Amino acid sequence: MAMHFCAHAWEVSDLGNGTLVALSNRDLTTEATSVLAEELFEIACESDHPNISLDFERIGLVSSVVVAKMVVLDGQLREIGGRLSVVNVNPTLYDLFVYMGLNEVIAIQRR
Repeated sequence: MAMHFCAHAWEVSDLGNGTLVALSNRDLTTEATSVLAEELFEIACESDHPNISLDFERIGLVSSVVVAKMVVLDGQLREIGGRLSVVNVNPTLYDLFVYMGLNEVIAIQRR
């Protein structure tokens, strides 16, 4: 795999079939989200398994910008044979994602 340098210290681990990224609210500011989406796509392109799972264990709510970036990232990942999933979503945020129909585009797993 090629060497990759990230602009931010994301909590990244290998799942075997993709990459797990544990996020916190500080990772989902407008500025950080833009960098996160770009860097996750680069990591997926360099990987043999271009699936990305975002761990929302420490996430409360998210902005519409974050949701839009997630949809765009999922589309980019699908183009290279991967998928985006979101795991450990709190019940309130999970219900919001379902209300928005995001669960029909991205695999979302409740806590």
